[in-house]
Amino acid sequence: MSQPASASVPIDTARRKAEQRVPLASEILRHPDSIESQLQSPLFGKLPRELRDLVWRYSLTRYEDLDNLYDIRKRYARPGQAAPLRVAVQLLETCRAIYVEAYLIPFQVNPIIIFHGDGGDIPPVVPLMRTTEDPFLCKKLKFWQFANISSVETTLQQVNLEGGGLERISRLVGTLGRHDGQESRGYAATGYACFVSPTEPDKNAGEVSSEEIPDSPLPSLPNPLIGRKITHLSIRMSRTDWWGWSSRPEEYISSPEERLRLEPMINVTHLWSRPENFSAMTTGYEARKAGEEPDFGLDDFEKQGRWGLQVKEYWPDLTTLDLVLETFSCKKTQLDYVTQCARLWTFPLENGFHLVWNGKEEAIRWRGARAYEYEDHQDWFRNENVPQDTEAQDSTKIQWRPSPSNDEDDRESQEFVIRTLTFERKRMGEHIGVDRF
Repeated sequence: MSQPASASVPIDTARRKAEQRVPLASEILRHPDSIESQLQSPLFGKLPRELRDLVWRYSLTRYEDLDNLYDIRKRYARPGQAAPLRVAVQLLETCRAIYVEAYLIPFQVNPIIIFHGDGGDIPPVVPLMRTTEDPFLCKKLKFWQFANISSVETTLQQVNLEGGGLERISRLVGTLGRHDGQESRGYAATGYACFVSPTEPDKNAGEVSSEEIPDSPLPSLPNPLIGRKITHLSIRMSRTDWWGWSSRPEEYISSPEERLRLEPMINVTHLWSRPENFSAMTTGYEARKAGEEPDFGLDDFEKQGRWGLQVKEYWPDLTTLDLVLETFSCKKTQLDYVTQCARLWTFPLENGFHLVWNGKEEAIRWRGARAYEYEDHQDWFRNENVPQDTEAQDSTKIQWRPSPSNDEDDRESQEFVIRTLTFERKRMGEHIGVDRF
């Protein structure tokens, strides 16, 4: 293909200052004669726009750079994050015809990743990553790039999930400003996303209408600063993010506070002044099994801290919610019970909608290093968190990274399990019939 997007197009100094707000595509479309039709290419000569969009979306989806694997001993090395994440943005430099069709897609198909927990879980800087401790990691994103993100992945510790973490993360991405149709203005001094009421189109800033280009096959550009609604959220808790994650596998039998547990309709499950909170997950499960919503006797202040209701308040546009839970293989039975309880959860939204479990569950096992820095001389990690009896497994073992290790080395590796539940936006009653128990 000819004429790369980086070739000369009249751009003045004022234009460069406006790049935060106006993409290069706007300037290119003001000079339509500079865009080769590329009809000699099958992509443009034979494929309709709808199919080309599928090609662009596939090509611009992030991937793991497996030629540069992370050290397997690092706790952030895991399935889906075996190596630095890359996006093949070089595609956009191929020609202007591709650029004007696909320049927003890297931000529309790839989630922004936000970490809210231990620094050991954070890999070296990857595209579209922020943390609550260093909210400016994405400061290189232009306003219009940040505005076009519509998906969020967050990894957070349980103490933060139950301590207002979903609200803080929502402010980092500006969910409510996006919900109100506001324009992106980057970040405030606090690091939170800044969205403001839309302004009138500024033709001098590069706004282009197809009416100004007679017989143009190119559509007019919508305002690229209007924030896209956040429609997908993935909440991930890694093996070291739980209350009591470092306790021995059988310790929960005599000490219920050490059991893996999660309950969205209570403000905190680890409160020594209220030992009944340790069993809130089971209390909630029994109530929902009986067709009732659990009552934990919370006062008005405590009710505000329920992370399950923060979804409605701070994430109003979600259509899907993934709950990704990981633990040590020797604690699998504890995690199994958590997901058994979680199948009955519903997250209320506006206008009678709820996020409800869609009836599907993914369960995988993976093997990592022999030892990790967080073990703190506790022997159970290496002695008990070993590959389990495969005949008793209801999860699939995956090969998550190229490995030269032999079978003997693999057997000495520690093993972990991940269960994923997906909740979808539906009106109450539409999910009746799903086997939720």
